[in-house]
Amino acid sequence: MMRTLLKTLLIFCVIVSCKTNGSETKVSKNCDLFQIGNYKFFNPRVYEHPVIFEKGNHNLLNKDFTPVWYNGYCAENLPSHFATKDEYLKYIPTSRINKEGRAPFDSFYEVNKKSVKGKPGLYHDDYHLLFRGTVSVKHLKSDKEYLLVAGKNYILKEEDYDKNTEFYEPSVKTMFAYLLEDGVYKSVDIDYVLGNFTKAQHDKVFEVLNVKNLVNSVCVESVNTQGKPNFDSASLPKWVYNKSSVSDY
Repeated sequence: MMRTLLKTLLIFCVIVSCKTNGSETKVSKNCDLFQIGNYKFFNPRVYEHPVIFEKGNHNLLNKDFTPVWYNGYCAENLPSHFATKDEYLKYIPTSRINKEGRAPFDSFYEVNKKSVKGKPGLYHDDYHLLFRGTVSVKHLKSDKEYLLVAGKNYILKEEDYDKNTEFYEPSVKTMFAYLLEDGVYKSVDIDYVLGNFTKAQHDKVFEVLNVKNLVNSVCVESVNTQGKPNFDSASLPKWVYNKSSVSDY
């Protein structure tokens, strides 16, 4: 009887430890970084294998992992990602619809709903677009939560993601902001968060995911983007160490 019970528990533990659902895991609320004004910054996270897009469009190269911000990104850049206009509108911030009305968003969807390449500007025909990680933000007075996504880097080949190429800088030069509203992340201007910051405060936020800071940080989580069983979220990805060896940036 006891042997059967132990065997059952062992099987259960293996199933739980190996379970992956192909999407980003829930953020743990235990990693506060700093506060600037009413904004609290917390839970820096890096992707074990960075989120990479196909060349010449906004589609994910790795279809097995979908970051929580991707639908919000697509609402801004790839309306054809959504099967219906109503689904697309779920990822438009309520404040924008209230301010601009539905008409411009209806029109944007109708014009772009069959475009497989999506809105130009971010992607490059000859290079992969790459994103390395996220930082969570909360406005303590309004209780609004945001997610800052570190991008954009370009690489020639997928295997360049952990190499010291000229296109993939060790420091974070660009971040995208997403508002958590109605249970989903919606794209907003990053000035909603950093608009009134001084240069020093702005730089402090961007420096969170710079690789040299990550190597020395005791408060960062690695995200299992490859569905590896028994993944160690406390261990930094190899690309962080590779990029941190660059001395001039």
